[in-house]
Amino acid sequence: MKTITKFKHTFTVTEDCWIPLADGCKLAAKLWLPDIAATKPVPTIIEVLPYRKRDIYAPRDAMHHGYFAGHGYAAMRVDIRGSGDSDGYQGVFAMQQEQNDTLEVLKWIAQQPWSDGQVGMFGISWGGFQAIQTAYRAPPELKAIIPCSFAPDRYRYSQVFRGGSLLLRSIRWSSQMFGYKSRAPDPLLVGPRWRDMWLERLEHDLPQIMSALKNQNNGDFWRSRAIDFAKIKCPMYAVSGWADGSYVGAVGEALQQLKVPKKALIGPWGHRFPYLGVPGPAIGFLQESVRWFDQWMRGKETGIMDEPMLTAWMPQSVPATNYYAESPGRWISEPAWPSPRIKKQRYFLNDGGRLSDRAGKAAKVEWQSPQTLGLDCGELMPWFQHGPSPEMPGDQRADDGKSLCFDSSPLAKTLEILGTCTATLTFSVDRPTAFICVRICDVAPNGASTRVSYAIFNLTHLTGADKPTKLTPGKRYTVKVPLVDAAYSFVKGHRIRVALSTTYWPLIWPSPEPVTLTLVTGKSALDLAVRPPQRDDKRPPKFGPVEAAEPFKKTALSQGYRNRVVQTDMGKGETMVEVKDDSGRNRYDDIDLEAQARSTERYCVRDGDPLAATAEVTWSWLFQRKDWQIRTESRTHMSCTKRDFIVKASLVAYEGDEKIFEREFEETIRRNGN
Repeated sequence: MKTITKFKHTFTVTEDCWIPLADGCKLAAKLWLPDIAATKPVPTIIEVLPYRKRDIYAPRDAMHHGYFAGHGYAAMRVDIRGSGDSDGYQGVFAMQQEQNDTLEVLKWIAQQPWSDGQVGMFGISWGGFQAIQTAYRAPPELKAIIPCSFAPDRYRYSQVFRGGSLLLRSIRWSSQMFGYKSRAPDPLLVGPRWRDMWLERLEHDLPQIMSALKNQNNGDFWRSRAIDFAKIKCPMYAVSGWADGSYVGAVGEALQQLKVPKKALIGPWGHRFPYLGVPGPAIGFLQESVRWFDQWMRGKETGIMDEPMLTAWMPQSVPATNYYAESPGRWISEPAWPSPRIKKQRYFLNDGGRLSDRAGKAAKVEWQSPQTLGLDCGELMPWFQHGPSPEMPGDQRADDGKSLCFDSSPLAKTLEILGTCTATLTFSVDRPTAFICVRICDVAPNGASTRVSYAIFNLTHLTGADKPTKLTPGKRYTVKVPLVDAAYSFVKGHRIRVALSTTYWPLIWPSPEPVTLTLVTGKSALDLAVRPPQRDDKRPPKFGPVEAAEPFKKTALSQGYRNRVVQTDMGKGETMVEVKDDSGRNRYDDIDLEAQARSTERYCVRDGDPLAATAEVTWSWLFQRKDWQIRTESRTHMSCTKRDFIVKASLVAYEGDEKIFEREFEETIRRNGN
């Protein structure tokens, strides 16, 4: 990456920019203001997050906001209510409150002497959600957005459910947010009231997994927190990565529903900005962003709207390993999306484990998946925050061996897919609650199996996700399951594999009982979204080199890491997946603050006994400056019976060595289709 130190515009950075809200709360913001704003008002680009502008994310924030300021934009990072140095406390899935606050932020910016009244929004994950949620309200100040790794709602996407099945990631995410909300503001900015602000946050800090489990169906709770792309009135540049399976499908959905100028980019990356993209190639995304905002807030014809609507990475022969620095493949483009060129190509799941272009004779095949199927599933949303780590799906051969598989013949020529593939399955099960997992894999001549896409579907949602319905054992059903959007080049000589299972742990929580699936072959099929080659493929899209402004300075006092270990007790038949994450201890030099975050995830399951499943996630946060030190410890533990989920959680806070807060939670919540 090229670090730019001299821009056309110099800029100043204000750490303590305060934005008053109508209810008396103040939001804390960090402002990068270009010199030109002293004589000529400028447009503003903002990012709104709960992840604190002052410490762990400060180095990254400075890289893109400093870049925007260097190009003549005011740039601002806002801590949402109850986070960082902002007043109040953060709610649980409080999207409406966050929208309202952000609308006030936009109005405040438009009234500042350095502002020309125009605001753009930029961000990834929560920042991407904030951008589309705000755009959904259509404020007049908002002129353009670039959301990355975003989604219109947190039921169909996000980190809680997948296809109506409970994700174990939801327990990690809940515990992570539990810890995030427990952190104190910085006394250097808020003064002596920091302690009262901290205690208020601790008192209102709740484990969000409990709210999620009380809303296991897609009812009013989730629908009231969703947005409609069709109501967005400002131009939108939608961005994600194929490895970020949690969110990538929202890009295609946005392009289909938006009624405004739109553009999309999908790279090979995980849950990261494209200029920091892993797996690579990373791209000059900040130059792209400036072009987008220049087009819509400065009236410049940058040519960005003359380019194809969708630019995407086409992976080819991706390594069957849980980490790789670069994705093999190439850039492709489509002038419109959905693309009329992409056609469905059907393959039938036939008797004898054959995947064929013609249906065979109908036959029944029984299969019961072991509880440990899924050990090579990887992370829901690979992040690589601390460098190389085993977060991608690994070689699928072990999981394939535990699955009901159907293989094509070796391909006579290369076949490429782009978009949403679907599986249509005719089946019966022997239990009232059951899940189905579908994986598409690329099988190399040497047997290595790379996961290309997958789907999870809760079969109690056959009649709708708003009201789970128990299945009738032995009854024949047919379901159409969309897989996670994907692009992939299956090369000549490789095989396409479809793998079916009723478990996928530790991605999803197990069903209450082991399930036997009876699949009707010859009646079940896979529809691939096949992309034929086109003339423009010989002129692939090009991006500028990766560049950014200088990061916020920090000194690493200890190195961060993330690792995943799988252990099996053969005597007990119990398997544990343990994930350890450590940010490392860092000193943020300009503010003389040391910070460190550590977490441990432990997921246990026992073959033949899904009710033995447990999950435990702990988080520890430490902040220190000279004689000021605070620490919080959070823990979330989940187990189950056939009827209920049992959640226990605790939160402890220390000032120095003194324990100043402690609270425990315990709740039993009825399973509802899970």
